[in-house]
Amino acid sequence: MTNSTDAAPDPAARPAEQLRDRVAVTDLLVRYFGAVDDDQLDSAVVESTFTRDARLVRPNGSAMTGHQQILVEQLRSFARFRATHHVITDHAIDFDGDLARVRANMTAMHLWLPTEGDPHALETYFLAGGVLHATARRIETGWRLRELALCAVWRTGAGFASMLKTGTPAPATP
Repeated sequence: MTNSTDAAPDPAARPAEQLRDRVAVTDLLVRYFGAVDDDQLDSAVVESTFTRDARLVRPNGSAMTGHQQILVEQLRSFARFRATHHVITDHAIDFDGDLARVRANMTAMHLWLPTEGDPHALETYFLAGGVLHATARRIETGWRLRELALCAVWRTGAGFASMLKTGTPAPATP
């Protein structure tokens, strides 16, 4: 008699497990940017999206590390906009055990607050398209992003120079 714990894994279960993992990793990006767009970004969202030691890298190369810094800096950054809309597509995910590498395309619309934009500009928005590169890790409670890097490929609209300054150190005062 064979003990059920000694039995070989059911080959039919593997594709279902792979699909669950793929959906879970994709969901991390969808839910995170959904929270940003719905003005619902909070510590619960950050903790359910990122590992404790996660790193988020902006298009200008500045980086945030850990839940608290990611939350504070992202809230500060997105406070400049009256609305945002992120569309994430074409998720390519490669798994290696409890690690996943992700490449996805993103188009992001940002509508400046009246106090943030150039009052003489005809355009009151910033639109960019780019690539997201992420590494996710499976932990006890599910998948979390360990690193998320945003790489702009193209942009249009007003205020890209302001976006590039986000997260850069302020110049020293004499």
